[in-house]
Amino acid sequence: MQSVASWPSVDWTRFFLPLFLGMTLYRMSAEVIHQVEEALDEDEKELLLFLCRDVAADVVPLNVRDLLDVLRERGKLSFVSLAELLYRVRRFDLLKRVLKMDRPTAEALLRRHPHLISDYRVLLMEIGEGLDKSDVSSLIFLMRDYMGRGKIAKDKSFLDLVIELEKLNLVAPDHLDLLEKCLRNIHRIDLKTKIQKYKQSAQGVETNYVNALQASLPNLSVKDPSYNLRFQNGRSKEHRLMTGQRDIQREPVKTSIQESEAFLPQHILEERYKMQSEPLGICLIIDCIGNDTGGCA
Repeated sequence: MQSVASWPSVDWTRFFLPLFLGMTLYRMSAEVIHQVEEALDEDEKELLLFLCRDVAADVVPLNVRDLLDVLRERGKLSFVSLAELLYRVRRFDLLKRVLKMDRPTAEALLRRHPHLISDYRVLLMEIGEGLDKSDVSSLIFLMRDYMGRGKIAKDKSFLDLVIELEKLNLVAPDHLDLLEKCLRNIHRIDLKTKIQKYKQSAQGVETNYVNALQASLPNLSVKDPSYNLRFQNGRSKEHRLMTGQRDIQREPVKTSIQESEAFLPQHILEERYKMQSEPLGICLIIDCIGNDTGGCA
């Protein structure tokens, strides 16, 4: 009876890993940067500069070409990151023409790879897209109470307003209450809801981190009744031991921790907390100053 030949095992990482590294590590050429910068209009360039303010915070690029060149020199302008930038400014035609990528492919990349642009910047971009000129004018007027009169011209955009608010530390990723309040005052509850969802999402990430940290800790609590009972029993037995010897030896003898272990009862040694968990857990410090023992050894 002939055995059926099995399919040879194939290491697919040999095929997909180079493709992945090529997309994430490939640096854009100056020619590609020039094509992108030449095809963008002024509003799209302004939006791109705003979205990347956190990415290149230590430099103030004069134009999009300088921005993209700085990102390229720092190794941050990969195939995926440029696709993200073009996707955010809604230039799907450049995605197709320059990167040979359609919109669904770009969205799939954004779901799988870390983002270059923060959720905070995307939120402000979406709010700006939902505002008309009268809304922006009303926001600029309301901000006079916080920025002062004449700080920003009436004909400026929402992104210009946000930049000035950021300079005054009135708007930040964790400080959006003022903007939320002003959106409520101009009756843009839909945009106010966007901020609330962003806050909930940020709190969810923070809560997940805290829960993961708590899960990694041992299940120890000073409020545990059994733990407190054992601690109190051990303390009371030690107290009886010390008071029984008080009449014999009035002057306390100070010993090191290693030397004192030999004189403690065996049940106290067994009930001690074993320092084997990672992290170690709870540290209890007892201040003996003021007792007639003369201080802790």
